Amino acid sequence: MQRIAQLPGRFDRARFLRLIELVGPEVSPTLLAQLVADLDRCDRHLTEASRARDWVRLRETSHDLVALGGSCGALALHDLAQELNSAAHDQDQAALAGLTAGIAAELTALRDLVRATPATGAVPW
Repeated sequence: MQRIAQLPGRFDRARFLRLIELVGPEVSPTLLAQLVADLDRCDRHLTEASRARDWVRLRETSHDLVALGGSCGALALHDLAQELNSAAHDQDQAALAGLTAGIAAELTALRDLVRATPATGAVPW
């Protein structure tokens, strides 16, 4: 069983487990793989768009992160993504600079948790 270094901030375990339960054991491997792919994509887009100050792409990425964080119970990621959305709308470079490291850390924690989640059986966290 894989261990994770850290849970996402303000993690709602029940919400995450309910998501897995809703799709059932036949679909949960696909869901978990898609979550990892979506988190990887958001991480790439956040990095690229932050460097380029691509405010449109940052807004798009913030919407994806709000949805992913909320549905997975990663409440700190959800809130940071909402702040990212505001910063992108305002084109606030200082706010963006203050958010990217925290969002990246939350993405890593959530991605590690999803990778450590078995399709069935007890979770290691």
